[in-house]
Amino acid sequence: MIPDLGMGTAPIGNLYRAVSEAEARATLDAAWDAGIRYYDTAPHYGFGLAERRLGAMLAERDPADEAAVSTKVGRLLIPTDARGERHGFVDADPFEPVFDYGRDAVLRSFEGSCARLRRDRIDLLLAHDLGRATHGDDHDRHLRAFLDGGYRAMCDLREAGAIGAIGIGVNEVAICDELLDHVALDMILLAGRYTLLDRSAERLLARCAELGVQVIVGGPYNSGILARDLGGPLHFDYTAPSADIVGRAQRLSDACVAFDVALPAAALQFPLRHPAVVSVIPGLVGPDQVADSMTRRSAPLPHALWPALDAALKDASMLQDDARLILLHPDDNVLICVRPIDAGDILPVSGGTIPAREGISIGHKIARAPLRAGDKIIKYGAPIGSMTADAATGDWIHMHNMKSDYISSHTRTALEQGA
Repeated sequence: MIPDLGMGTAPIGNLYRAVSEAEARATLDAAWDAGIRYYDTAPHYGFGLAERRLGAMLAERDPADEAAVSTKVGRLLIPTDARGERHGFVDADPFEPVFDYGRDAVLRSFEGSCARLRRDRIDLLLAHDLGRATHGDDHDRHLRAFLDGGYRAMCDLREAGAIGAIGIGVNEVAICDELLDHVALDMILLAGRYTLLDRSAERLLARCAELGVQVIVGGPYNSGILARDLGGPLHFDYTAPSADIVGRAQRLSDACVAFDVALPAAALQFPLRHPAVVSVIPGLVGPDQVADSMTRRSAPLPHALWPALDAALKDASMLQDDARLILLHPDDNVLICVRPIDAGDILPVSGGTIPAREGISIGHKIARAPLRAGDKIIKYGAPIGSMTADAATGDWIHMHNMKSDYISSHTRTALEQGA
């Protein structure tokens, strides 16, 4: 449903600077002409402005609804007389965004987005900016409102055929894990947390690969520091980068130079190497940025570049160690593969090493200790299934030797009972 390269529309919602109607339309026309068929937007982007501009282009260029569109819920737009820069958007539409993840608010937000986008159906609807880093002390209240009301509203819309899939659009890893403990999601749009510079979502992506949750990566350039050479003003996660971040980016750039590769091309293609990632969506404004994105996406990159980029960050704390297995909970009797494993590989684990009995792909489980038929499989500290055959330490634990006959303690059951 989602192409591997899409367009983020926050910039044409006047993020950080005013973008004229002509420039916004030229950007969208260039994206369409270049073959981009996935557009991500939100009511928050210019307080309706980005959705209106996207909707006008699609109404003319895409009468058959060929393009996939995602938009978001979680904020209602309230009329305001305020002008100037607000929440990072300049000269945007005359509305104030107010957080509300309740059922009625989600339905109202969806209706407003459909009107601005001039569409009766949305391919992907995402709950926007949940998370403690965003909401602080209000996090629990907003999360409860979403779980009690907004999530159910999104499921109802999907069941009715008004949307194709549901998920969340966030830039925090923790909220993704928290929600996956409670509800089923089709997709996660995660911005800035799985990039060349920031690998903090590695464990989450392994979990998503196992669960079958598809991931869309936003912010592949971390607000611009990876989008061009390192001269001039730089931004990392919307602010000026520290000297440490600049140093890491420089090491990445030097590694790219050694392979005669442009750093932005590596940054754009990096997320797509993970099996859980289905799309990457840089924010674009101007036909030149569209053209650059198409060039970067199609640039041939040598396989040897990737380990060289990893090596460039070996001493950087933002890159996790190179162990291919992780333990998610001290009580677990399985380990999770976060990097591809070949048969015969010696894998370091707590207390020693284990040999890989066969090739294992990302997201799958390996026995941490010998398991016998009938043993419970413990993951996240809770039973997720039981063994149907014996397994030695290092064996792949999958449907050929397990069955999913347990219900995790972190499921929708308690939610649906009103717990």
